Amino acid sequence: MKKFLLFALCSVLPLCAAAQQNWKAVVRYDKQDAKTKLTEKLTEYVAYDTQAGKDAGKVPSSKGQTTFAKKLAKDLKRIGAQNVTVSKSGVLTADIPATSSAPLPTLVFAAHVDTTPALSGKDVKPQIHTKYNGGDIVINPQANLRLTQYNSPQLMSARTHDLITASGGTVLGADAKASAAILLTYADYLLGHTSVAHGPVKLIFLPDVLNGKGVRALDPKSLQADYAYVLDVGQAGEFTSENFNIRYFTAVFEGHRGVNPGEAMYSDFADNLLMAADFHTLLPRQRRPETTAGNRGFIWVNAVTNEGDRSIVKGEIQAFTNEEMKELSDLVTQSFNTVKNMHSKRKGAELTFTDGAKNLHPALPPQMLSQLQNAMQQEEITPAPSVRRDNGGLAAALTAGGLPAVGLFNGSFNTGTELEYADVNVMESALRTLLTLTADWPVETN
Repeated sequence: MKKFLLFALCSVLPLCAAAQQNWKAVVRYDKQDAKTKLTEKLTEYVAYDTQAGKDAGKVPSSKGQTTFAKKLAKDLKRIGAQNVTVSKSGVLTADIPATSSAPLPTLVFAAHVDTTPALSGKDVKPQIHTKYNGGDIVINPQANLRLTQYNSPQLMSARTHDLITASGGTVLGADAKASAAILLTYADYLLGHTSVAHGPVKLIFLPDVLNGKGVRALDPKSLQADYAYVLDVGQAGEFTSENFNIRYFTAVFEGHRGVNPGEAMYSDFADNLLMAADFHTLLPRQRRPETTAGNRGFIWVNAVTNEGDRSIVKGEIQAFTNEEMKELSDLVTQSFNTVKNMHSKRKGAELTFTDGAKNLHPALPPQMLSQLQNAMQQEEITPAPSVRRDNGGLAAALTAGGLPAVGLFNGSFNTGTELEYADVNVMESALRTLLTLTADWPVETN
């Protein structure tokens, strides 16, 4: 009996060790060493011009995105990643095999490779500002381009941090490249220390996410994964828990303006331009974008066009809940019907709605959120669920495609501008979050 108990205890111990492993001890993790690696990778990667094209009809919309994806693929193969491929659409995928035989979920960590179409990402010259001690950071003295606590309030929590900026005239590209630096460093730790027990991991890098085209190049269900975490902009602890539901509307007004305006009173004259203007004016001003914040949705007209006797008004409704979406949709319909009643000589009028992005929050399993927050708390990072007042980006797109996804901070700020910068200390916090999240995932039981 004693021999049996001793055998059973020895059988259980490895599993207990895996569940309670200290991955930092296994990999001999040192924060300063990690920061050095992250800095080296980021300053190397920003040299690649991955600016997304504005009007390109293909994905990827620029050759630089494919070049960078191939560079990342080469780096991943060198450190031992498996099944590393770059598709014709520029989507890079790679596997980190499980080191545990336990039934752990398959995790996806994702990022995009493109930078904003609005500003050049060519010939970026990174500058490293070590141990920030307060005050302004001069990016370009000739252009009087500088980071201040007014244009970059995050600096107030960045004292002693290492910051990286460009040198003026370009973006830094940290929106994409900080994520790449974090994920490649993360992969290097896991693949170099197979004694850290974890489940299957997939890395995904997508092109043309910022212009909205690249998300169609990947079928999330094809990954056969359980949960995804998308590295995105933000301060330590931030993660995307909600985003707007979006509904597009189109109002078409048909009139008759092809008569002598001096004889309009006694004719079948009907001014479709005025109908469009009335509709726009009647939409409630207190529900416009500039009058709302936080969890309050809005109505926005983004195009008014005219084709002779036909005027077209296009806009969108953004709301966090289905109830608010119905409320705002009813307000649009009410304004439309009022215009119809105001213009009895109209030749036609039609209002249509089309649903777009969905709030990812209802589709997120509680376990993936609690596990993420537990990982942050273990690393003494305060979880900060954020509400995105937009379509939710890549995380929402993956969730809508059947793979629950959360956006996670990567330490980049002021993205898409000359004031863009990366906080290496926050990047290091993201790295630790990913490693803890991966290594300490509890075994799933049915």
